[in-house]
Amino acid sequence: MAAPIGSAASGRKPGVGMATRNGFTGRLEQSFGSLKSRDFRYLIFSSGALGFGQWFQQIGLGWLVFQQTGSPGQMGGIAAVRGLVFLLVSPPAGILCDRMSRRFLIIASTGVAVLQALGLAILVGSGRAELWHLYIFSMVEGAASAVNQPARQAFVYDVVEKESLTSAVTLNSVAQNLARVSGPAIAGTIIGFAGTASVFYILVGLKILAMLLTMLISPRTRQVIPTHQVKPLRDMWEGLRYAWGDKAILGLVVLGIIPTLLIYPYVQFLPFFASRFGGEGEVGARTYGILATGVGWGSLVGLSGLVMMGDLRAKGKVMLVAQALYPVAVALFALAGNFAMAMVFLVMAGVFNSINTTLQNTLFLLLSREEVRGRVMSLHSMTGGLQPIGSLTMGLGIEYWGATPAIAGFMAVSIVCILLTAALFVQMRRA
Repeated sequence: MAAPIGSAASGRKPGVGMATRNGFTGRLEQSFGSLKSRDFRYLIFSSGALGFGQWFQQIGLGWLVFQQTGSPGQMGGIAAVRGLVFLLVSPPAGILCDRMSRRFLIIASTGVAVLQALGLAILVGSGRAELWHLYIFSMVEGAASAVNQPARQAFVYDVVEKESLTSAVTLNSVAQNLARVSGPAIAGTIIGFAGTASVFYILVGLKILAMLLTMLISPRTRQVIPTHQVKPLRDMWEGLRYAWGDKAILGLVVLGIIPTLLIYPYVQFLPFFASRFGGEGEVGARTYGILATGVGWGSLVGLSGLVMMGDLRAKGKVMLVAQALYPVAVALFALAGNFAMAMVFLVMAGVFNSINTTLQNTLFLLLSREEVRGRVMSLHSMTGGLQPIGSLTMGLGIEYWGATPAIAGFMAVSIVCILLTAALFVQMRRA
């Protein structure tokens, strides 16, 4: 029988360097293990295409509203309408995620998003897009995303083995953040050289690609659809009761609400910083696109670190530290006096936010029981529907106090809320 490598019989003594190499190789295999799944590879490419589409839409809409109105209140209003619909559709969407094929739900909701993008592209391309059109299309996109997001997040669990879950969630986030890095810059450049309508036509193609890639995933997954189904309202109530009773999950829900209301809305108002650093017109559009990539570059750094570290044990503690540092970086961005410093702090924000959100998603999936996973992920996604409240209040704050003091003030409040949540939910810290 052959002696194990590094044993005395092999003629070599185990050394620190060899142990380190074996440990490093083991972490790499663990980190990329989910890529062995063919279906997960299709899911990653689908998420990447959809991620590009979402950033093209966000940059295109933001610039369109800024050009038409120049009002932060209107920019916040567009986001508010989208988020309100997202909030209302999320509870029934969570029930559907546990009762129906998640693959089918992703394909169907992406199909609706394709039609929405096509209508928007035609209106913008013909020069007939009015402000009320943008509100309507934001509502449709909000409804489609309310179904797509929780189904797509829970679907990660369905196409990989449990031991590869952390790897799958991290790599899925890497795909989405690659889109975040290059998507805004590409969209801003296209707007500067080819006009706003071009972005929306490309958006249609990206959403069609995301739908086709999802269709290539096998219908046979790990998802277990219950044969005995209770009334929808009772289903919804059971999901809420489960989340309320599990203090670790409840802590994660509360923690997810804080950045949604107090931190994330700052992205909607990047055009005001772009005009400060780059001026108006084409230069302003390109500056806007470049600024929007700052968080994406940081996200890639943070996610690369998570990939190299493998499956962290103290997920809860690392997540909380990252979330507390995220608003600090955003506040420093708002206070930056020049473009270079602003980009540095946006990159830092991306590092902390990517670590926080990836570990949060992983914990939601790991801590949830199979029969309620769709509803729990819907509840997690549902917190995103509260962002319009933050966008509206931050927009009003910018109107009255200016961009820098308003955003810095929001960040200070968010830090206090994060620390209080960490102190109250001990189970979350220990997850």
